[in-house]
Amino acid sequence: MTSPEERAAAILAAQRFVVIGTADAVGPWTAAAQYRLLPGGLYVESDLASRHARAIAASGAASGVVYDSSAGLADADGVQLSFRARQADADPAAVREVLAARLARDAVTAAMLDDEVAAIVRTARKRLYVLEVERAYVFDRDAWRTRGTDARLEVDAAAVWRLIDRI
Repeated sequence: MTSPEERAAAILAAQRFVVIGTADAVGPWTAAAQYRLLPGGLYVESDLASRHARAIAASGAASGVVYDSSAGLADADGVQLSFRARQADADPAAVREVLAARLARDAVTAAMLDDEVAAIVRTARKRLYVLEVERAYVFDRDAWRTRGTDARLEVDAAAVWRLIDRI
């Protein structure tokens, strides 16, 4: 049987999009973004003026969900996350620090890293947003299957990232 941590690691490693949840003075907001994994979290690229970027800059907090969109109803699964969130500085050194910290599966050559840094820095409105996981949960599939109840199980986020490193 697969542990909740193994399920979370498999989902985060296999998927590439997170739905980010934030809140601002207008109310709650969600936005989908492509992510890359970092030790203990992930990062996304976004426009400086996007609503979720402004909310992250104001609050330093976000939430997210990564789910297996290919799963059938009985096998629905996903990872729900709460983040300490921050905007990385726009200078090349800060951008390089984030990009270089990616997990090995997303690593690139030094020349490719230089190209990525340059592409981000030359786009004046583009920023990297680092989402450090504070808490993580997976769907409680047993509750769903036996009671039809949407529930979740908290997982050890550090254990999830140790498992991701092995995938």
